[in-house]
Parts: sequence; structure tokens; C-alpha cells
Amino acid sequence: MERDTETDNLNTDSDMRTITRTYDLFQLAELSAVARETAYSEWLHTFEYGWNSENRNTLDAFESVFNIKVNDWSYDTCRYSYRFTSHYSGEEEQLNGIRLLKYIVNNYWHILFKPKTYYLKGDYKKRRKSRVFTDNCCVLTGYCADEDILKPIYDFLKAPDTRTTLYDLMDKCLDSFFKSCRDDMEYQCSEESFEESCAANDYEFLENGKMYN
Repeated sequence: MERDTETDNLNTDSDMRTITRTYDLFQLAELSAVARETAYSEWLHTFEYGWNSENRNTLDAFESVFNIKVNDWSYDTCRYSYRFTSHYSGEEEQLNGIRLLKYIVNNYWHILFKPKTYYLKGDYKKRRKSRVFTDNCCVLTGYCADEDILKPIYDFLKAPDTRTTLYDLMDKCLDSFFKSCRDDMEYQCSEESFEESCAANDYEFLENGKMYN
């Protein structure tokens, strides 16, 4: 617990008064259970999810690579929904197994697998790209949601099956993406995330759980 003092000067035509207020300030862990619940509720009331723009960039990049368009999508802490339109031909949509694997390799390998970049020892301004080794980490935008939306494709390339068509694969990618968006938003609103935010920002509270300034 810490103690903080504020001083207000009230100046009128006739006189001036100085009012001093003293507050006892608490870290989150020092609050009572009721006060902690108040603190969490007030934080949640002002919460804004900070990764919508990055998620949208990943979705836009996916649409620019693959021949689909996503419509009427949404997600929150509890649910997600989406619809999409395929602009592939009917024959392409029904590709599966080894034929689908070859199609992905022929059309999307250069996007899904980037050449590894090496920096010269002692000089990070000079770099070269490998002709042998590749990297598939966040290849669309550099943001982690890239991995969520592309995971079904990488999984299929490791173990192609005849049950999954190209159309199914696009649906699996979008479901993986929006599910991860929902899960991340749910976590960002959780009490655990609130506690992490308090620790990282050194938030202080009044005894009743109201945040101090």
C-alpha cells in the first residue's frame, strides 16, 4: 500500500483556501476480493481489443492470394461467424489428395514458403537469401494470425488426403482463423490478462477497487 496526496488551491475574490486530500493506494493483489471484482469490471467496461486491424490485414492478404471472398464475418469473445464465396472453377474446387497437393505446390509454394534470410556475421545490414532452406513463419503480413489462417494448408501438405477438397481447405483455413480471433479476444478480456496488464502498467487502485487516475 502507498499513500498519495493531492492539493487543490481554491482562489476566490475574497480569499484562497488550500485543500489536501490523502489517498491510500493499493496494488491489485492487495485489494479485497470484492474490490478486485470492481477493478476488473471497470477495466472490462473500457476494454478495447487491440488486434482487429492486424487480423483484418491477415484476412485481406489471404483473400488476395487465394481465389475467395469472405462476406458477413464477425467475432467476439463468445462466437464467430463468416460466409465466403469461391471464385475457383468447379473442377478446381473438387481437387483432392495428390492432385490438390500438386495444385497448391504449383500455384502457391512461392508464397507459402519464403527463402530463409541470413545476415552476415558482424554486419546486420548485409543479408542473403538461401536457395535451399525456406521459412513459413507469418508469410502473409508478418503477424501471428498468418499462421492460424494457413495452418490447415501446411497440415494438408504434410499429410494429403482424399477427403479434403480445395473448397473444404479454404473453409478450414477461415474457420481456423476466426476461431483463433475469438479465442484471443476471449483471453484478452480475461481476468488473467487483466492481472498481466496491471502488473505491466503498475496500475494502482483505491481501497474500493476504483482505479487511481
